Amino acid sequence: MSGIPVEHFAPDCDPAAAWKSWAEHLAPIFDARPVPDTHAGPEVGMRSYNLGSILVGEVSAPAQMLERSGRTAAHQGIDHVLIQFYRRGTSVIRTDRAQARIGPSDFVIYDLAQPVSVEASAVDATNILVPRAVLGHRSGQIDSLHGSVFSTARDRVAQIFASYLCEVVAGCNDLTTQHAAGIAQAAASLCATALPNPSGDAAVTERRISLAVRTFIQDNLGAKDLGPEMICAQFGLSRATLYRQFAADDGVQNYVRNCRLAQAMRLLTAPPDGVRPRISSVAYATGFSDERSFSRAFKRRFGSLPRDVAMRRAAEPLQSGTGRQLGAWLQQLGL
Repeated sequence: MSGIPVEHFAPDCDPAAAWKSWAEHLAPIFDARPVPDTHAGPEVGMRSYNLGSILVGEVSAPAQMLERSGRTAAHQGIDHVLIQFYRRGTSVIRTDRAQARIGPSDFVIYDLAQPVSVEASAVDATNILVPRAVLGHRSGQIDSLHGSVFSTARDRVAQIFASYLCEVVAGCNDLTTQHAAGIAQAAASLCATALPNPSGDAAVTERRISLAVRTFIQDNLGAKDLGPEMICAQFGLSRATLYRQFAADDGVQNYVRNCRLAQAMRLLTAPPDGVRPRISSVAYATGFSDERSFSRAFKRRFGSLPRDVAMRRAAEPLQSGTGRQLGAWLQQLGL
């Protein structure tokens, strides 16, 4: 029986080459930049294990600035959640809506469909990366939990999750693919159980409405009449209430357009049947009235025409550099 697939990064001994290879390895998830006096020395490393439906692993990272832009998220078209358990070090996490600080014994949640920036000291962390759908009934809350932190200090379920996750990573070298499915299922279930509820007593009802509205938008991107009138009628909301829900997104119409374009990018770069789709089909599937208006909006958002993205993806399906295997796993996860 074969062992669980592993991707291991260890830096080059030359400092400049070490940082370059480290940044390339992280490129499938984050754009990394050094901070003053950063060194990707021999203590830096990353190990990832592919359990089929999820990835787990551990990282020892240098002090650095990390960014995942909206353009990167849309271009990749993945719908995964990265959760890190910090064993050493601190970071400041910034999203479009909030800022949080994470330290040892804390978890941080990243929705990889959203932008984020991280200012990190040297960090040791244990990671789990799961497709959103694997989280079941908790998947609809990930949008509002993006960038949030929860601690094992007073949360027994979080303590159990942290212990299990660390034990799984520590034991992966001794396991076989026969064990992977059951271990991954247990890890995903514990993960979903340990996730915190969206915070704020007074804001709970409004947050639930926001989550329901955003889910409705995602489920109806192909509807040409998707907009404020349709949404208000569906949920019995006033326009003022709806606009307040999307103030941080520059309005509901801007949010709908960006969701449509992100979905279009996913269809172009990772078509469900593996066959490169017609541009017109993608336009109609994402609610645009014609191919020309779709192409204009797409280029404004991503800087490339849809046909160029589709052709480039077909010609170069995987990323280059030391993160090639990790990038391939990200694209294949959940398929």
